[in-house]
Amino acid sequence: MKIILVVGPSGSGKDTLLRSARNTLVGREEIGFARRYITRPPDGSEDNYYLDSRAFDVLKKCGFFISFWQAHQNYYGIGAYILEEVNGLETVICSVSRSAIQDFESRSEQTTTIEVTASDEILRARLLSRGRETAADVDKRLARARQPVVAKNHIIFDNSLPLEESCTRFTSLLLKAGAEKEILRQ
Repeated sequence: MKIILVVGPSGSGKDTLLRSARNTLVGREEIGFARRYITRPPDGSEDNYYLDSRAFDVLKKCGFFISFWQAHQNYYGIGAYILEEVNGLETVICSVSRSAIQDFESRSEQTTTIEVTASDEILRARLLSRGRETAADVDKRLARARQPVVAKNHIIFDNSLPLEESCTRFTSLLLKAGAEKEILRQ
């Protein structure tokens, strides 16, 4: 099974791109989208399982997750069951932290990481428009966004184009990454 990891800083548009791809690829039974487990209730742009911290800790201790991480006072995880062959599923797509990449690469040689990026100006505007953080918090996120992503099979996707065009290009990239054995950096 091929695993496609989608990483990128907050505000890069990962959730919007993934939601569009999921809607476009409805009915493609060979492609699945993993849902994250998060200790923060999902907002309108996400499709996650909400767990309180205690339940998350129990699952973590039981080895339920292939990978888990902490970011911005919340815990996130992906269930290890995504590695199981399920009814013809050939590719699974996961939104994860860059810190989780090695967990997936160590379990599957067929892992591709797509890093969604945008300019600092676009990221700043998107983050400020959400209203979740102070300007100082946004600056911290932008500084973290400049850190390089380390992955064996790494593709950079610039999400600075108009929304419809970016969504179309991103979905095409997911299909290409799922079809080929190895995708080289674009």
